[in-house]
Amino acid sequence: MSAPRSRVIPLGAGRPTIEVLDAGDGAPLLFLHGAGGVPMWEGVLPLLAREYHVFAPLLPGFGQSAGLEHIEDQLDLVLHCFDVTEALDLQRPYVVGESMGGWIAAEMAALRPREIGRLALAAPVGLWRDEAPVADMFGMMPHELVPYLLHDQSGPAAQAMQAVTNLFSDKDDRTQEQVEFLISLVRGFRTAAKFLFPIPENGLEKRLPRIKAPTLVVWGTHDRFVDPLYARLFAEKIPGARVHMIENAGHLVGLERPDPYAEAVARFGRGG
Repeated sequence: MSAPRSRVIPLGAGRPTIEVLDAGDGAPLLFLHGAGGVPMWEGVLPLLAREYHVFAPLLPGFGQSAGLEHIEDQLDLVLHCFDVTEALDLQRPYVVGESMGGWIAAEMAALRPREIGRLALAAPVGLWRDEAPVADMFGMMPHELVPYLLHDQSGPAAQAMQAVTNLFSDKDDRTQEQVEFLISLVRGFRTAAKFLFPIPENGLEKRLPRIKAPTLVVWGTHDRFVDPLYARLFAEKIPGARVHMIENAGHLVGLERPDPYAEAVARFGRGG
């Protein structure tokens, strides 16, 4: 699997500076990450890079991306992602978004329907039903989030995430590298909170019918963070959308079940 290249691209005066990770050959695929960012090139990303040229821009506050102060609201954030697409010279890319990134991807496809080639939404936030509220990530301790994000608590993804949460302790035995990693997580969490707190719903539902791109909705069958019933709601609102459920997966499908997820996304990208 090819290692990703990292570039830092200034978008211009009064706009953010972004870090972009990219790898692979083939048709362009724009990957929009969730609230956890892209701490490592792992999970579904290297699998998608086998078939696509994957571009994974980091939102301001994540990695080396900066300039969050230039993004005032959710509309600014969506327009920022179009600025990124333009800076990368991507023409009608296949856009794949996870969780928060799925919400952004859906907004992009609704706002400028003809600029998105294909669309895959992996457990996106953005809709709300009182009978199935999205879990309040901002009201939980880091270790409490793990069971909401991953189904198999004994699996490698959950174990790795639990090890990260253990760094949030009162012990003064963390290495400098671990401290810097925690600081990066907190910076990214601040970005997520700016746009998702208190409720990640801002009228997306009424805009979904504007989407023209062929759309695949992917969801884990055991998602406790965003109930799988939302898969049906997204599919009902987006014309012609398909739903693909991933068995034995929680919210972070790309980490917990990357193989069937990558296969579904790649097959849909080929028109299957």
